[in-house]
Amino acid sequence: MPYATGETPEVGDYIKNRWEQPGTVTRVHFSQDEEERICVRWDDGGLELLFSPASEYMLVSRRR
Repeated sequence: MPYATGETPEVGDYIKNRWEQPGTVTRVHFSQDEEERICVRWDDGGLELLFSPASEYMLVSRRR
């Protein structure tokens, strides 16, 4: 399942959660049986979030 905004997750994506907390995707896990999961490094220095469903996030920007 992609982000809530419809895009497929990629490493380096700048995202935010429903509380507007921004962070950067550090890893993406794709599975045939499950939705995409991402690891997020938060801008505020909080602990890295490991393999959370991508559908819980919105894409803010993507490196080209």
